[in-house]
Amino acid sequence: MSNNCIPLATIQNFASKDVNRIIGQIAKVLARKSPYINSIDGGTLPNVSDVVRSVVEEMAVPAASLASPVFADDTTLCGVGANPDQVGSTEYQFSLQTLRGAGPRVCVKQARTAFKGSYLQAQVSLEKTILQLINADIRYQFLIQSGVKYVVNSTTAFTSNLTGDMQQINTKFAPIVPNAPLNFATLYRIGTFLREEMLAEPFATKQGEFFQVMLSADAIESIRNDADVKEDLNYLTAGSFKLGEESISGYQFQGYRGFAFGIDQQPLRASSTDLFDANGNVKLINPIISSAVTNGFAQRRNPAWVASDMEIGFVIAGDSFKRLVPESYVGEGTFRFAPQLAMGELEWTYFRDNDCNLYGDFGQHIYQISRAIQPIRPQNVCPVLYKRCAFANAPAACA
Repeated sequence: MSNNCIPLATIQNFASKDVNRIIGQIAKVLARKSPYINSIDGGTLPNVSDVVRSVVEEMAVPAASLASPVFADDTTLCGVGANPDQVGSTEYQFSLQTLRGAGPRVCVKQARTAFKGSYLQAQVSLEKTILQLINADIRYQFLIQSGVKYVVNSTTAFTSNLTGDMQQINTKFAPIVPNAPLNFATLYRIGTFLREEMLAEPFATKQGEFFQVMLSADAIESIRNDADVKEDLNYLTAGSFKLGEESISGYQFQGYRGFAFGIDQQPLRASSTDLFDANGNVKLINPIISSAVTNGFAQRRNPAWVASDMEIGFVIAGDSFKRLVPESYVGEGTFRFAPQLAMGELEWTYFRDNDCNLYGDFGQHIYQISRAIQPIRPQNVCPVLYKRCAFANAPAACA
């Protein structure tokens, strides 16, 4: 039997041990909520091909003008034909991709005297982390695969700051460094562009049709403090409209002039000193770092992310992408496999063997997230790169 199969360094004692008596219930820190998972449709990916083709039927191009269509007198049309309209389709290719993860290896000798509830809360923590990863993946795919992108810069024209077009995919940001935060006038212009030029359909709700806007809390507050927006909200509040009350009392508000706002609690950020990589993509900063705690490791904020001066938000319309999960596959004939993890399920693995785990001392959680992102109308997602202004509302000193 080998003594080097499971190095002792890989065994983590992350539970609260009962060496000294612990009083009370083990508390847990929940993962941050994210609105992105509600911004994309779902479905199932059939087991038909490694690479799947997605065909999007384009809008037909009529032979007649949409500005001034010409009609002829009906009595003059005997024997008169018509010019054919033009039709076409755009094809994308996508495939199933997987992210695998695992919890730390746990030794039963250490778990025996752990405080009741410690390992259960550790399991809950891993489950919440999986949810974080799913939301982060959706947001990153929106960023990379979107068909249009916008950079907020006050010295260049709107058309220069905007890149991409209808049914394009993997569009890059314009090679411009932002110098201003996102204001409502620019946001409204982006919404008008999506509606009129990209023919994007907003999300339909009971309160009306809205584009979803995902921004940091500071960016939403900045928009809310715009002179025109503040005046409108004060008027709505004075008139006892529910919208105005929710807008002032909460961190987020919905239903303002065709936009529904959602807070991204860990927005994508970058540094202006090292903004783009060699391929023209924004060099993102991980919002978290690993830090040693009393038992094991935990998430802590990344100082580089906190100090970064660039941020990315999203304006999203409906029918942009689909997130597909694979059909269940367990093999054929005598080629049988255990059911595969796909949705991020957390599974406890415990296997005794004659070499590495003879006494059954060790176990481990594993998970697997499998999905395919199907482009439908990539231009219906517009990432917006803007500057984070320094905090300027510090309290004034007493006289």
